[in-house]
Amino acid sequence: MSTLPDRLKFARERLNLSQQQVADAVGMKQPSYYQLEAGKSKRSRFINDIAKVLQTDVDWLITGEGDYDLSTKDTVYDEHDNAQYISIGKQSDYELVKVKYLDIKASCGSGYINEQYPEAHTQAFTVEFLRSNNMPINGDGLVLMHACSDSMGYTIPHGTLMLVDTNEREFDNFVNNKIYVFQADSEMICKRAIRNLNGTVVLKSDNSDKDNYPDQVIDRDSFAQFKLFGRVRYTFAQH
Repeated sequence: MSTLPDRLKFARERLNLSQQQVADAVGMKQPSYYQLEAGKSKRSRFINDIAKVLQTDVDWLITGEGDYDLSTKDTVYDEHDNAQYISIGKQSDYELVKVKYLDIKASCGSGYINEQYPEAHTQAFTVEFLRSNNMPINGDGLVLMHACSDSMGYTIPHGTLMLVDTNEREFDNFVNNKIYVFQADSEMICKRAIRNLNGTVVLKSDNSDKDNYPDQVIDRDSFAQFKLFGRVRYTFAQH
C-alpha cells in the first residue's frame, strides 16, 4: 500500500464503511472523497477527520508510516441494522447514545430551503460527553446537522457540523447570547439570540456585514411566524 488512495481504501474497507458514510461523517461531499481515494486529488483539509473516522494514524494515511489500526471503543458496529456508528467521547462506562444525522442544512444567512429531512447516518456519543455539555444523556431531542452560508462568520463556518437540541424551542426559553436554528417559510436559518429588556429578541449574525446579514427583531407575536427548530449546543469545527 504505497499510495494514499491505497491506504484510504484499505482502512475504509477494513471497517466495512462506504465512501458515502466516510464523506458524511466528516462533512465532505461524496464525489470529493471519491476523488481523494481515486488519486485524482492529492490532498484534503479533511484528512485529519478522515483518519479519526477510519481509526488510523493520519501519518500512516499520508506517508505509510505509523499505526494503521487505532481501534478503540470510540467506534461500534451494530449488526442488527448494518450501520456504522462513529462515537464522540472516549472510553465510557455506559452504553453509547445514538444521535441521528439529518441531511438538512441550517443556513447561517438568509436561509436554506429543505424539501424534506431524510436521515443520512448516525453518530454515537458517550453519556459522559452529553452530561459534561448539559445535554440529555439519553439523546432524546438531539440531532446533527450542517450549517451553510457564512453569516455566523468564524463562529460557525460554512459546512460546520452542529449538534442541536430540539427540546429548546419556546420563546420564553431563549437563553441570551446563544445560537438557535429556525425554520421560516420553509427555510432553515441559524442566528444568535439577544434578549432585550422590553421582551423582544434580536436575531443577530456574527458576520459584521449587516447589509447582507441584517439583524431581525422578534416579539412574542412575530415569533409565531418562525418555527424554532432548536438550540445549537455543540459545533464540530473544521480545521
